[in-house]
This record gives sequence, C-alpha cells and structure tokens, in this order.
Amino acid sequence: MRKNTRNLLLQALAGVLLAGGALGAVNATGDQANASTKPTARTGSHATPLKAAAWPVLKTGARGNDVLTVQHLLAAHGHTVKTDKVFGRNTAAAVAKFQKRAGLKADGTVGPKTWAKLTALTLRTGSRGPAVKAVQVQLGLHPDGIYGTKTYNAVRAFQTRAGLKNDGVAGPKTWTALITGPSATTPGTKPAPRGYSLRFKKNPANPTNSRLILLRDGKEIDSYRAGSGLGSTDECAKARGWLPNGTYPITTHSTTWNGSVIKGYAIQLADKTCKPKPGHKPVKRTELFIHSEMTRTGGQGKDTPGRDDSTRWENTNDYKSLGCIKLTPTDIKDLFQHLNRAHWPKNLTLHVS
Repeated sequence: MRKNTRNLLLQALAGVLLAGGALGAVNATGDQANASTKPTARTGSHATPLKAAAWPVLKTGARGNDVLTVQHLLAAHGHTVKTDKVFGRNTAAAVAKFQKRAGLKADGTVGPKTWAKLTALTLRTGSRGPAVKAVQVQLGLHPDGIYGTKTYNAVRAFQTRAGLKNDGVAGPKTWTALITGPSATTPGTKPAPRGYSLRFKKNPANPTNSRLILLRDGKEIDSYRAGSGLGSTDECAKARGWLPNGTYPITTHSTTWNGSVIKGYAIQLADKTCKPKPGHKPVKRTELFIHSEMTRTGGQGKDTPGRDDSTRWENTNDYKSLGCIKLTPTDIKDLFQHLNRAHWPKNLTLHVS
C-alpha cells in the first residue's frame, strides 16, 4: 500500500513538472509577455564573462537612438518607415508586420525576441545599406550606410571594450552588446557610469553646432545640436565664451522659468570657475543654464519683423547664447520628456569636454 502511494505521488509530481514546462513553452511567444524575463548570461571570446543583457523594450511613444536603430533595421528587412527617432503609429505598424513574418506575436512592441530577429544580420567591411546605418547610430558615427574603415575601426574598438573578439565584424554577439549597452569590463578599463547623465561635446570649428548627449549607464539615448556662447572658445569670456570644461551638478529645473532673459524650459547648472590662459585671472562663471528661446509658458512669442525676438526661435543664429547651452524648443522639450520618465535623478550631472 505504501509503495503504491509513493508511486502515485511521483507520477503526480512528474505531471506537474511537465505541465509547468508546457506552460513555459506557451508563454514564450511575443515580446510583451517576455519583456521582464531575465536573459541568460553571455560569454565573449575573452575570459571575462559578459553580464546578462538588458534589452530595451520599445513601444508607441518611445523616442531616441534605439528607435532610430529599429527604424533602420526595419528598412533593412524591406519595411518602409520614416527614420525620425519617434516610435509612432507607422513604426508600430511596420514592427507588427515584421513580427508576423518572423513568426512572433504581432503586438508592435520591440522586445528581446523582436530585437533578436531584427539583428539576425552579419555585417563586415564592404557592407552597405540601412543595417549598416543601424550599427553606426549605436556607435555614435555619422550614418552613411557604408561599412568602411572608420566603421570597421569603431566596431573593433567597441568589441575590445565589451570583451568580445575584436574582428571588426558585426555579428550576433556584437549586435547584442551594442543594443544592450556596456555589458562587460575588461582589465584596465573603467565600468560605464550607472544611471542618467548629460554630456556636452564642444565643436571648436563651430561652437554653435556642438552636441548635447543624454546617456543612460554610459549608453547614448539621444543627441541634440546645441550651441554655447557667442562663438568664442574662451572659457573665461563671461557671458560670451562657451562653458568651461568639467562636471556640473544640476541644481534645479523648470518648465516655467521666468528670468529676465531665460524663460520656459530651463535646467540650471552649478557655477564653474574657468581655467584661464597663462597670465590671466580665473573667472567664476555664473547664471549657467540649458535652455531655449520661448515664453514663460513654453510657447513661442510674437514675431517682430526685423528684430531678434528673445522669446521666439527663428533660425540657427539662435543657437548663440550668453555662455549657456541652447537647444531648439522642440529638442529641450524632448530632453525634458526623457528626464521626466526617469523621474529626474538626484545625481544627474552634465560633463563638458
């Protein structure tokens, strides 16, 4: 009697385990159901193992370079879609069509399974087209769609940082590391900074065509044209030169700033003392902001013919500033949307170089 009871219990346990496996197989379709599933750890060709991938999940309303990457990859797979960094209805529809053809749940959301299908491409020197543009976007290169020497060297450098075989070929492991961000540290390299940060990259040839970059865990999320100063590269030229190099804590932010000059969307930076040229005294730079030209409520002021209106963005000449960083009204609002979703991290900083 005890032997029969034991056998029955073992059979019931086996049935439960089989049912659990079947349930896992049923739930393994589509991206929405698997968005929170932890992927398995990956290993590169080096001894240092790569960390588990954290695939971004993109859906309607998402913006940024990952969206642009998806749009280029969709084009590489034969889907016509506007490459505008905005995950709108047309992009969602194209994703759904791609998913249907790939045998995935056509929910229009790009999660781990859809990323895997989209990036099932191997690119190398000589490759051309929108898939190459997708790699270049992730590397921060100009997306010309040509896998030449510059792209090859950038891929190799990235592979080295990620602990992969640095052969310059963008295959499955390289795609995964590019999309999921920094996923490994090798001896002698610093791990990517955690959390959100801003970086301002100066353009000495044209200070009004510099770049403001938003990063998360060291990975670029979005990038905007930005100006600093009135064209002077002198860090000590108060209210005229561009921002001094260094790291700036964010002191406050507002969508209704009402200063004498700066209004509407504004991010205030901590003061910074410049590094003067030999023989000159340092100058403490104050009243530093990331801002635009708009009204206190974030709109556009009236156009006065023959006059440069301070509350209205009119042309590229408006990238000039009194030593701050200036974006177009559309770009600063997009930046605020990103940081609103991140709940404005308390340790948010700007690095200028």
